[in-house]
Amino acid sequence: MTIRAADLLVECLIAHHVKRVYCVPGESYLSVLDSLHDQSAVEVVTCRHEGGAGFMALGHARLTGTPGVLMVSRGPGCMNAAIAIHSAQQDACPLVVLVGQAERENLQREAFQHIHYERMFSDMAKWVVEVEHAEQLADTLCTAFYLAQSGTPGPVIISLPEDMLEDHCPHTGVFPRHSQPSTLSALDSDAIVQAISQAERPLIIAGGLLKSDAGKQALLSFAERFSLPVATSVRHADLIPNDHPLFAGHLVYGLPAALKESVTRSDLILAIGTRLGDVTSQSFHFPAAPKAAQTLIHIWPDSTVVSRYRQTDIAVAADPVASLHTLNQATAPAVPATRQDWIASLHRTTVELRDWAPVADQADGVVFGNIMAHADALLPDDAIICLDAGNFGGWVQRQLRFSPTRQLIGPSSGAMGYGVPSAVACSLAQPTRPVVCFVGDGGFMMTGTELATAAQYGATPIVIISDNACYGTIRMHQEKHFPHRPSATALHNPNFAQLAAACGAQTFTVQHSDEFAPALHAALQSKQLCVIVVRTSLNYISPNATIAALQQSGSPA
Repeated sequence: MTIRAADLLVECLIAHHVKRVYCVPGESYLSVLDSLHDQSAVEVVTCRHEGGAGFMALGHARLTGTPGVLMVSRGPGCMNAAIAIHSAQQDACPLVVLVGQAERENLQREAFQHIHYERMFSDMAKWVVEVEHAEQLADTLCTAFYLAQSGTPGPVIISLPEDMLEDHCPHTGVFPRHSQPSTLSALDSDAIVQAISQAERPLIIAGGLLKSDAGKQALLSFAERFSLPVATSVRHADLIPNDHPLFAGHLVYGLPAALKESVTRSDLILAIGTRLGDVTSQSFHFPAAPKAAQTLIHIWPDSTVVSRYRQTDIAVAADPVASLHTLNQATAPAVPATRQDWIASLHRTTVELRDWAPVADQADGVVFGNIMAHADALLPDDAIICLDAGNFGGWVQRQLRFSPTRQLIGPSSGAMGYGVPSAVACSLAQPTRPVVCFVGDGGFMMTGTELATAAQYGATPIVIISDNACYGTIRMHQEKHFPHRPSATALHNPNFAQLAAACGAQTFTVQHSDEFAPALHAALQSKQLCVIVVRTSLNYISPNATIAALQQSGSPA
């Protein structure tokens, strides 16, 4: 029995339990689109830009814990998707990218839109492979899904020559790879428990590989069992309830001085499910590289990561969730008398940072902190919060209380344009839950047209746009280094409400703080695709600074 390669590819997707693929269609993989036409197991979501499609795949992956699948055409299509491929690598997020390719006979003839994908993406992707023979396709796809999820998760790219997809090959079956999660040894478990018993001021830094329900449950059990405060790596504040006494803050860009001072007093760090990259570690100062001031334990499922940049006292290359399950079977040591004071001090600092006294509306707009105070009070406990990149995000991360059920989905890569597409994908994956996207005017203009995709497929996120007519993060840095000399950061924006309405959204415009709560309440009640445009103060550029204060503190260039 033989089968067309394109049909075999779709069978592979089904065998890997892929429910949804995101694409911009292209002539270089028409056969795959034709095969998808005849089945209903895999929904094809047609997007308006490959960057948006890629961010949808990443949002889907982050929410569901399964690899996102992206299909793009060759050349320009794949290059438009490069931002999502880079984000997948930066975020350790599993992504399988299927790229159409020119016909095999023309690959060495500078064919139309031909790219050597191995050369282009070798430093960014975990594996880049071109399938030259249909007989290799099923095994290649199974390997790709395995690699995308194993070790350090990330992107895998499969190049598919369009003529190969029309070839027929023997149907020998599809054999998905299933790995057994590795765990830490009994020796390592004993050593970790011993280190905890000797620490007065221990701290867990928890990361994205604990994002699953099982990971969050194991983390909370471990923290409670051993009386350990938990700080979360950037964009993963939802790993533990933020109201829990053991929550010790979110290690974000530009960590507030009070929190930074508090956590650096720790004498033991247990980094679990995080690579301890430069953002979470505050430019490799906490824990410091190459030698941390604290005893350092690092659990990550990739031996090339643990101890790569720092001397590590206990380095464990093992699955973080399985390792926590093992540790939770150990006998917890007695808790030093001073530990509770340490825990209470850390949590008190995080709570105090979240406190917000309303600020009067400014001449240039609403202070976004006022908006976030309302949002935190109104958003239900099962809301999914999708966050784009930008300074407005500082208010979201400072004032919103996250939890394992009030989830945070955002790019640690700092990629603008992530918010709206990821919200669309999350709404499609969890249609009964409220999905709310916070995005700046810059990020919205990059991928906001995916509102049309939301309308087409019945997704109903609420998109909240912070409109301060500026690339705010860059303007803030300009005022720090070149005060009174803004350059290339001002924006002339369209009427966002009219633009969103044209895409099929119900819209609200907020010019004053007291208009936001009724707008958000109406949007939540509507259960429709909604956009709330907030005219935001540029002067109040972040929770930590104003433009005016930065100008006064800086020196003219």
